[in-house]
Amino acid sequence: MHPLPRSLEPLPGESLVSYLLRLSHRLGLPPLHLARMAGLANGFHRTRISRELLLDLTPSQVAGFAHLTRLSPQEVTQLTLLSWRDRYPPIARSLNQSQRTWADTWLFLSSPRFCTSCLAGNSTATQRLHGGPWHKSWHLPVVFACIRHEQFLEPCCPHCGRPSSGSEFLIPRVNDNRLHPAQCRWTSAEPQAKKRMTRACGGWLNEAGPHCIQPRPTAASLQFQQAILTRLSSSAPAAETAEYFSDLRMVATLISTSWPEARYLMDTASVEKVDVYVRGRHGPHERQARDAPPRDPIVCAAVLQAADRVLAAEDLSGVLSQFIRAAFRSSPSHTPWVRLLARHEHACSERLQAAAEPLTRAFRKVGGSQGIRAPIRDDYRAEHIPAFLEHDWYQRHLARFSGHAPKFLRRAAAVQLVQWSVGGSRSDAAAFLGINPNRVQFKVASEPRFWAQAGCDPTELDAALRQLASELGAHPHLFVDYRRRREALRDWALDRTTWIDLINKMQPLPGSIRPDFDDRKRQEASVFVWAQVTQGEHLFAPRTIAAKQPSNVRRRWAQRRSTTWFQLTRPDPLPHYAELRRVLDDYARRLASAIDSGTACTGES
Repeated sequence: MHPLPRSLEPLPGESLVSYLLRLSHRLGLPPLHLARMAGLANGFHRTRISRELLLDLTPSQVAGFAHLTRLSPQEVTQLTLLSWRDRYPPIARSLNQSQRTWADTWLFLSSPRFCTSCLAGNSTATQRLHGGPWHKSWHLPVVFACIRHEQFLEPCCPHCGRPSSGSEFLIPRVNDNRLHPAQCRWTSAEPQAKKRMTRACGGWLNEAGPHCIQPRPTAASLQFQQAILTRLSSSAPAAETAEYFSDLRMVATLISTSWPEARYLMDTASVEKVDVYVRGRHGPHERQARDAPPRDPIVCAAVLQAADRVLAAEDLSGVLSQFIRAAFRSSPSHTPWVRLLARHEHACSERLQAAAEPLTRAFRKVGGSQGIRAPIRDDYRAEHIPAFLEHDWYQRHLARFSGHAPKFLRRAAAVQLVQWSVGGSRSDAAAFLGINPNRVQFKVASEPRFWAQAGCDPTELDAALRQLASELGAHPHLFVDYRRRREALRDWALDRTTWIDLINKMQPLPGSIRPDFDDRKRQEASVFVWAQVTQGEHLFAPRTIAAKQPSNVRRRWAQRRSTTWFQLTRPDPLPHYAELRRVLDDYARRLASAIDSGTACTGES
């Protein structure tokens, strides 16, 4: 391969795409032809140039392109985004993907926004002929305005309106050598045209169209944009810059997710545009779109500036709490922002992590490595927590959250308290309490759905649980060892002798009707006593008597189980069940005292 007889000097800040387009225009050769000559298209689809070339070039590609264009290897590398890899995390994330055609949503690889005045070029002969540069910074969504010309970047062609979103093409119509670098290369929308007869839009991008006149950015927006560009420069610490951009991404996405909670951070004109953007985003791909920055530069600027103001707040935790609660109200069943934070939090600043962690704990996905936690409290013992939270604790701390799901709330609160004490996953904590997920709907990974049904705000619930935990820690000697009781009654049931003794203590009923006191009722009475002693749910009680029965008997007993439990626990039981409950309550108190003192001898016959 021989060097080209004529080449071009790269312009300051120019991208690889820009250089290929300008060189193609000067030589009258298609961009794809130049890419093949330089070895940039080897191994890729023969009619496309891979988007990954804008991220980085291999040593052989750098050498081949430098040799062909008479540039230095350093000049070739500067045409890519590699120099910002340590400063702008989406670049590194895109480089690390095994599917190299994939790009982080916070990159506009194939369809950057642009400044019409920059594309028009200056008065030099080269730029008069071939136009000004497509800046590589335009591929970063955090660059939304041109500082030099004090104007917002254009998101799309003013003539055909494309692109409305990203594309897999680094350069559209890569075989077309007739277009100026400042002309739109998107294929014209002509439904009746055959594939071989399609043509490019060809609209000039270096002049604003009649329908794309953007308002001028405010002084504050330009100042913020300059601060962004300064962070990208080599003068700013790389690690600190990377954390800032990760923080900015997290908060900007939270603002969109919780909209309109952040209206007070924007001016009236920006609020209207952001409102239109958020409303237009709802659809089947809403969850995926939440982490994609707005393509509209005015909306993007407003959201990013608001995010920057949030990050500058003295009470960052308080502001985040406001937005997280609003996001929960808008989409409680999925909590997409919390999952996004879990994916990126290692790249965020310690300040953001510290502020967000207590606010998002109740939303966190459980199971796997993310669900395994170290204990965070040592002021109370997990043994003091019953599987079904004590009624008094519930009434004083949690009743206001219960809504229509009090049972689930009492169960989930007990699991959370145990996990704080012993660590591990919530599934481990449920097993510690004897909660069997196979016998009740207890999918801890789906808790937000239950919080939504209960009308409960998990961030407020988390604070209430912490108050209860502090109360438990202040007086640990006052509380019962419920684990000891559960262990003592693991396979327990009332033996026949005790059962007959309890029956004999009941007051006889008037009339000739005599209720049954068979083994089925002995089993249900055992469940009632077990629930009273262990403060657990009857759903998880051992049923050793029923287990010894034939299958047809077990099925018949199971059909009456709920009715009997209801009669034993209703506020106004029938006389027979009121008397049976009286003697069972008295026996449960004596049995609990015996277990706590270590004198109980449990068994079943």
